[in-house]
Amino acid sequence: MVGVVFSGRNPAAKINKGIRLKGVEMHLSKLIYGILRDEKIGLVSTLPCNKLASMIRGLPDEIIHHPLNREENGVGISSGFYLTGGKPLMMIQSSGLGNSLNALMSLTKGYALPLPIIASWRGRENDKFKCHIPMGKSLPNMFRALDVPCTVIERPDDIEKIAQAIRNSFAQSTPHIILITPEILEMDEDNVPTPIWGRRERVSKLIYERMFTDPELSRREAIAALSEGFDDSIVLTTIGSTCDELDAVCDRDLNFYVYGAMGQASAIGLGMAMNSTRKVLVLDGDGSLFMNPNILCEISQANPGNLTIIALDNGTLSTTGEQKTPSHDSIDLELMARSLGITNTRKASTRHEILKGLENLAEGPNFLHVIIKGGSTRGAPTRDPIELKTRFMKAALPTSRTPRSY
Repeated sequence: MVGVVFSGRNPAAKINKGIRLKGVEMHLSKLIYGILRDEKIGLVSTLPCNKLASMIRGLPDEIIHHPLNREENGVGISSGFYLTGGKPLMMIQSSGLGNSLNALMSLTKGYALPLPIIASWRGRENDKFKCHIPMGKSLPNMFRALDVPCTVIERPDDIEKIAQAIRNSFAQSTPHIILITPEILEMDEDNVPTPIWGRRERVSKLIYERMFTDPELSRREAIAALSEGFDDSIVLTTIGSTCDELDAVCDRDLNFYVYGAMGQASAIGLGMAMNSTRKVLVLDGDGSLFMNPNILCEISQANPGNLTIIALDNGTLSTTGEQKTPSHDSIDLELMARSLGITNTRKASTRHEILKGLENLAEGPNFLHVIIKGGSTRGAPTRDPIELKTRFMKAALPTSRTPRSY
């Protein structure tokens, strides 16, 4: 049984921010850390509000903690981590659920992937930050309409439901939203000190010069050249034509085709790299990377040695009608990757340069910028996402590592 513990002479005056579970007084953070350990959570991706800040700072060392720049990336990273045998969880503010909605539906629901999400529930009727209210007050009904399980933690007695929600997420292969009210989060007085980061003085220096040559290869020809270096690597693709052409050129059990959630291929690849000893190659595109450039920053911060992003850059959004992207005549994706912290980069526009680029990959993360011609073939996806997930996991799991070894 869970109960609130009061202190002082007036038990109604102030909550001691302690919670009694089965006769033992504990703080909320420690209760939740215990649940994460018991459920063998290996990765927690976070983007905090002030209600979760102390809890996130104190996450146990044996759990990988990945700070996010955008909540949607956590959905992709968590998906990749699970696909290679790990157990992920997210901690975010409830407003971030809106940022993540398409990825939650087209990726985790579309492929039947589990993902428990602990969210501080902002926007109830008494929230003094009024801009949270229009979405926040509707969250339980919204997720009910989307057939996404949602558990609300609004009383101390509800805290035990967190473990059951996590178990249900993995048992039912679905995202499960755990909304914790601010009143419950404010019971946590076990504060971890706010870090003092020190001076920021440093020198930033970049010398960069590349020749952007006119492309010689189509996407399919570039993928055919790349496939010579796949070996036993995990290979995953961004949505659209890249899926179709990899399928046609070099289908294999270790391929993962991302049919939904544009902009999430590199995030999924990062999650896979965190939990696998294999090399992970992501066939991403210029349109996808411009939609979500901050994933490159997260990759540089996580610094996985086995991850390579291969940007197949045709300068257009080929799947949706050849609309021009900024890389066609103004932005250099390789330079963008460098500016966001990825230092091992190369550019290629011929078959020879592609093969040389693969042969000379350094300790990652790597970024290979492949300039290709516009135009592509496009058909409807031929593979069932859930069958694809099952095939991939069967091939990938034998070389997954335990989360603590990362």
